[in-house]
Amino acid sequence: MTRLLKLDRETWALAILFVALWFVLFKPWVHGMDTVAYYSWLRSAVIDGDLQVRDEFEHYGYGNERGTSSTGYTYNEWAVGSAILWSPFFLLAHGISFLLGTLGVPVAMDGYGEIYIWAVSMGSALYAFAGLLMTGRLLHSLFNANVAFIALVSAWLASSLVFYMYSHPLMSHANDMFVYALFLTAWFYTRSKPTPIRYALLGFVAGLCALVHTQNAILVFFPFTEIVFSVLKDSRTQKTNLPIRQGFLQMASFSAMWWITFSPQMLVWHTVYGTFIQTNPYIYGSGSSFDFIHPQILKVLLSTDRGLFLWTPITILGVVGWISLFRRDSRLAVLLVSTFVLQLYLIASWSSWNGAAAFGQRFFTNQVPAFAFGLATLIDWARSKVALRWIVGASILFIGWNGILMIRYVLEDVPRMGTMPLDQFILGQFTILPRQTGRVLQILFQRH
Repeated sequence: MTRLLKLDRETWALAILFVALWFVLFKPWVHGMDTVAYYSWLRSAVIDGDLQVRDEFEHYGYGNERGTSSTGYTYNEWAVGSAILWSPFFLLAHGISFLLGTLGVPVAMDGYGEIYIWAVSMGSALYAFAGLLMTGRLLHSLFNANVAFIALVSAWLASSLVFYMYSHPLMSHANDMFVYALFLTAWFYTRSKPTPIRYALLGFVAGLCALVHTQNAILVFFPFTEIVFSVLKDSRTQKTNLPIRQGFLQMASFSAMWWITFSPQMLVWHTVYGTFIQTNPYIYGSGSSFDFIHPQILKVLLSTDRGLFLWTPITILGVVGWISLFRRDSRLAVLLVSTFVLQLYLIASWSSWNGAAAFGQRFFTNQVPAFAFGLATLIDWARSKVALRWIVGASILFIGWNGILMIRYVLEDVPRMGTMPLDQFILGQFTILPRQTGRVLQILFQRH
């Protein structure tokens, strides 16, 4: 028992940190168009038994901003995966509401009450925590415990994940990070023994990723490329058709399970839009479009309007760390780099690349596990050069930068949308506390 506790001390530390931050930051609420859209799929399906989400949008004050499709349904371009992940928590809240009602407690079973929102919000936080635990286990397979723990906590608390898992949990980003961590876990499992059954599991997880965020469909490219390269390599040495047959079975099992898993989204699209495939459902609602010839890559990375490297500077170290990761695990490094680059290109090509009202470059929240691997590689190299306390100190600085930026975002000292002068953005990080001491204390202790 003592040995077990010693081996799991990092997990205990993560759990304690998770709970401590929950008490300070957790805010279960439906706020903003995106949260209404994600939640409306779940509430409408369970309570109303349909996919007509007009009443949900009207309930939260967005009824006049939604059009109607040719099939008569209200446009809702947001993916259904988060609603599916939240469903156990929603049903639990529904059951509790029923039991309270039988006891005479006046609780409405309408899907709008606080108990529903609280349960679903808690679901997002727990999914993100599960993603952190999975990432920690993967890191521990390549690095020692101290390196893995520092890298994981740094990538978590110095990124937008901490905001979206606690303070804005009804967005999809906490769930997105969870399914990406699950994808990495399934990939590690599959590559150790690449059987068709394991590729089917990987296809299921990849399909789940696309259910949560449709942009995650890009994840299919890496497994397919791996299979093709493996077939070509084995065919040169074996001189038989066996590698081709194995590759075909691997690809077929992966593809079949991906489409099966992604089918709920296609069924929803068919109901709402009249077609099973929608390459850009956002064009009907928000009018967002893609320009793949002129991607705004530098803006996505460096703009004061949610630029990834500016709002979340620790990601720079994560990206640099991937270079060193090639020497330790080249296949993993290629996976992380390729998925990041594909996602960067896709987001940079979108007219809504900045995420509108957002804390940081929120579309890359799912990449926290990838950045953690890069950070772990750098930390592992740096600990032979400097004392571990200096590495921890640097981590605290990055976490502090993110925490101060969260405070400024809440106080609207940085705009919720749009750009601001670079000097104001940076200098404000050092002046916000003396300028707004009273309001900072208010949001920390009252949080309303």
